[in-house]
Amino acid sequence: MKNITRFLAIIIATAFISCKPKLPANVIKAPSISADDTKKITEREINTWEFAKNKNLPAMREILGDDYVGFFGKNTMNANDVIKMFQTSTIRSYHLSNIRVKPVTDDVAIIYYELNQDILDADGDKWTPNVASASTYVKRKGAWYSVFYQETVVNN
Repeated sequence: MKNITRFLAIIIATAFISCKPKLPANVIKAPSISADDTKKITEREINTWEFAKNKNLPAMREILGDDYVGFFGKNTMNANDVIKMFQTSTIRSYHLSNIRVKPVTDDVAIIYYELNQDILDADGDKWTPNVASASTYVKRKGAWYSVFYQETVVNN
């Protein structure tokens, strides 16, 4: 009888150990995006800078959502405003570093990074600050679009 009791106890304990607890219905699953989506977002963000530098503005426009808003210090711009700005300015150099992508939901992510830039505006004024930049991307119909950009000057 002792052996049967021990045997049953071992079977019951094994069953409990191997069971995975189910999350309650009200627990929210952490958002995630695939490594491929992370790579696509990163490539698209880098491409916005490369397209702006090389004046390939139609290609840059394809990355910006119709509801895009850019916040550059005190200036807020929509996609058309940004395209016009890059038509008349010159990006002499730029460098993105410490790039990270943070999922917000399964179809929204924020890419953030440090940016060094050397830009001349239409009046020939230099813009060379180091900034902390972030863009919000939304996945629509299978593609990632930038819908919000901001940069904050960082003092070194």
